[in-house]
Amino acid sequence: MDESTVLPATYDYRLVALSVLIAICAARAALDLTGRVTAARNNSRLAWLFGGAIAMGTGIWSMHYTGMLAYRLPVPVYYHIPTVIFSLVAAICASFIALFVVSRERVTILNIVAGGLLMAAGISTMHYTGMAAMRLSAMHHYDGRLVLVSLAIALFVSWAALGLTFQFRDDTSGGFLKLLCAITMGFAIPAMHYTAMAAVTYTPMQEAPDLFFALDISALASSAIIISTFVLLGAVFLLRQRSVAHSRNAGVAPTHEQPA
Repeated sequence: MDESTVLPATYDYRLVALSVLIAICAARAALDLTGRVTAARNNSRLAWLFGGAIAMGTGIWSMHYTGMLAYRLPVPVYYHIPTVIFSLVAAICASFIALFVVSRERVTILNIVAGGLLMAAGISTMHYTGMAAMRLSAMHHYDGRLVLVSLAIALFVSWAALGLTFQFRDDTSGGFLKLLCAITMGFAIPAMHYTAMAAVTYTPMQEAPDLFFALDISALASSAIIISTFVLLGAVFLLRQRSVAHSRNAGVAPTHEQPA
């Protein structure tokens, strides 16, 4: 590949910062949701698993997607909507695996290792599927070494996230350590994304992109994605606080509350 033909890429650092903030919010939601899923039983547990996976998955997907929107090329970029939706499904599946593993009554090292492998596979699938959704008049080229590094980061982040989430799942104090854990996870998750973005370069081509089922993501659409994510994660926090308050009023510890 001729380096002189590589399209120059830049970042909107405001969106980069926002992507990290979204990741921190998603991590904080994960810590709260795990305790709720652990306390729930039977049908209530299943409902919390699916609801929590959708909330977490949307947060993680939005972080990656916001990071992709921050990536600027000197050519118009469109996104293939069915592929974008598939990447969201991958994020939700990864979140479901994470919640299922750490909300078990007894979690072993083998559970963490196996769950981390599956979670990393889901996160990596989400990212690279999201990249494949891009439609533009350019050809992508991947640096295989950086791709491997990004996959390794996804694996270690998944293991760390599962371990930390399990450690804090019964902590209802909302204290400093829990917040520090969320911030740590919130910075670790984007590390995989931006490493993977560093692995790709684009060279121009004359052929027009296939825009079937593809849309130009406008600033309005970008804002809608970001706002809806914060609304969804905010709803999770409010519901969790309501659950804790209800448990205290009933004289029952939140981690042992019975489903309605």
